Amino acid sequence: MATPFGTAVSQGGTGATRPARTFYRVTKTNPPTDKDYVTRFERLGEPPADLPADVKRSWYAFSAFDSVEGAREQALQVRGIGRYIFRYDIPEGCGVTWEQTLGPGHYDLRGDKEVLKRCLTGFVSDV
Repeated sequence: MATPFGTAVSQGGTGATRPARTFYRVTKTNPPTDKDYVTRFERLGEPPADLPADVKRSWYAFSAFDSVEGAREQALQVRGIGRYIFRYDIPEGCGVTWEQTLGPGHYDLRGDKEVLKRCLTGFVSDV
């Protein structure tokens, strides 16, 4: 169901729905594995000291985009981040938060990666 936030998702089989925001993530595998749910901090350690504050903050988050086109563009510009685009519908209040960062269409997702995994709604396309 479409809402001003994106979609609405069912709340635990109760028939109730709550607003959800749709995001797209690039992954290396189809379907995504645990290796697709790592932050830059988990991959590379502490951010370099000379990075701008907003980039340092993003270092600890999962990267996502508000459109398929944005995800595809990033994957084409940054080789090696992945070949597949997946959709995530993240309900408000589920424990995963989002913040627009690092330019138009890019968002940082923060929260438990197991919760984020449950927000995966499906494969969209190859890059």
